[in-house]
Amino acid sequence: MVELRTLAYFVTTCRATSLARAADELDIAVSTLSTTLKALGEDLGVSLFRRSNNTLYPTEAARALMRAAEPLLVAEMFARRHVATSAEARLRHLIVDINLTFTIGGVSRALRQAIDKIAAERPDVFVDPQWKDERDFPHVTTLADDWGGVDRSHVTIGLGEAGYRKSRQETVLLSDPWVFALRLPATTRKPPDAAELLSGRIVVPMLAAPLVEQADRYFSRHKMTGVRFLNDHPGDLPRTLDDYADAAIFVPRSLMSPRLGLSNVVLVNPEHGLTMELVARSSEPNAATNLFVRHLKAALATERPGRPERPVVSLRQMHYFNLIHRVRRVSAAARGANISQPALSEQLHKLENSLGGALFERKGDGVVPTIKGNRFARFAALIEAGFRRLSANDDGATLSQGRRIVVGILPSVNQHGFLVNRIADATIEIRARYPALKLVFQEAPNGTLQDWVIRGLVGVAIVETTLPHMPRLPLGSSEGLAAIAHRSHRLLPSGPVRLADLAQLKLALPTNRFGLRQLLENAASERDLKIQPVMEIDALPMAVSLLARLPLCTVLPASAVAREIEGGDLVAHPIIEPTIARRLYVIYSGERTLSEPERGLVNILRRKLSESGGAD
Repeated sequence: MVELRTLAYFVTTCRATSLARAADELDIAVSTLSTTLKALGEDLGVSLFRRSNNTLYPTEAARALMRAAEPLLVAEMFARRHVATSAEARLRHLIVDINLTFTIGGVSRALRQAIDKIAAERPDVFVDPQWKDERDFPHVTTLADDWGGVDRSHVTIGLGEAGYRKSRQETVLLSDPWVFALRLPATTRKPPDAAELLSGRIVVPMLAAPLVEQADRYFSRHKMTGVRFLNDHPGDLPRTLDDYADAAIFVPRSLMSPRLGLSNVVLVNPEHGLTMELVARSSEPNAATNLFVRHLKAALATERPGRPERPVVSLRQMHYFNLIHRVRRVSAAARGANISQPALSEQLHKLENSLGGALFERKGDGVVPTIKGNRFARFAALIEAGFRRLSANDDGATLSQGRRIVVGILPSVNQHGFLVNRIADATIEIRARYPALKLVFQEAPNGTLQDWVIRGLVGVAIVETTLPHMPRLPLGSSEGLAAIAHRSHRLLPSGPVRLADLAQLKLALPTNRFGLRQLLENAASERDLKIQPVMEIDALPMAVSLLARLPLCTVLPASAVAREIEGGDLVAHPIIEPTIARRLYVIYSGERTLSEPERGLVNILRRKLSESGGAD
């Protein structure tokens, strides 16, 4: 069971500049924090952190988890304070609609600080932030819509037009300058200036549409060329900095607030300043909305790190409380929880001590909630329901964006290739099993796939040679390699060809980044032969196309060009003395375990390959 404390460790880590800094803030050992975070990812079936340049950074799934976890932590913190207020205090619900893209940056940090401030001063005001600009992340409402007797008000946070006069209902929260960001060694004494950066590459991540338009107008106005607008989510800035190490990233400064994955980042002001305005709007301002806006503006004006998360109530205690509140008898709740009555009573007593008073009044035939108990009940039910959604694996799951498989596959000659068709079959079946699953396929040769797995750019990869120090799962598929040539050139007599004879022919082969080339050269080396191709071509369709034009051979599994062989255009000569077989494996990072959908995909693919007689 995932606990609130575990989520608190996770959130604190994402906002800290390093794992060691987070452990220090939480007053725990780094090893304890690392073990806890690894277990959290395994429990949820997602990869929460990736490693790059000797540092960790949060993944896309981590952003989804933060969006789900923070409302639960806010609700626990608020519940403790609200329970302690006077009986006359009436609950007020302040909904904050945020029309921005969610990142673990300065706005989300300041938002949490403002919530903490207003909760301390006004424990009757429950702030419910709702990020509206994330179409891929379903909103997890932290407050039930059917709560009666609650006063509701709204504040909208969004982008303003710099230089335009603001209405009375609109407050400028932040005038955020755009900056060039790039990662440099910590020992750099003098970073490049804006003019130097503009002589190279400039990239802009996939910001909100108004910001992209603002940046585009800026570059046009100042006649700046060579700017590339990316499809990379701004929450992935640590990865973008590494993927575009030769470029400067142009973003509003608040996105680059110090946090995990953004070490050694230098910010350079452009020669011609550009400012993004963040504003708050409220159609019916009141004391609660005005107080919240003041606290948010103050928090945005500083880069002071937030306090570490320290929940007091456990999810287990909330579960026991909800059972008792529902059935109104401790003995019945104990049976429902499958624990002894004394054990449940002890947990209830600890919970009441944490909240500073009795939650139930004991009667002869059961228990009755006190005022504190009824106040706490709303939030206990809310938090437990949030945890159920968090761990769900259906269409409405909080981590539906995290339920994502990125698969690396070997290049195929064409869409009719055997392996690519078996992968397509497995894809259809796994999508039927997990309708909310998002699948991403990226094609690359063996060596690149290995690098992508190590860097966390793909979760699993299908490769054709065993790789050292990499966890791997055999797919149970094996097929001998063959010399492939065009029938018109009559380069070889029909039937098999010895490796020694093949080495004398003009060959067009992929480079050593391909596992197939490595298999061929390893077999040749064992027989003191040397493979010296006249062409090295990593684009397999092009290599096959050249066979009709030039008297060349290439080497492939025959199934890769089965349709061309059946059509009589190409001929396949199995390689013998020795027979060289390509075996397929799935590799993944040793820093994580496979998620349930990933294991499902591997098992389906293994079955599909075996159904076809083991050919790959």
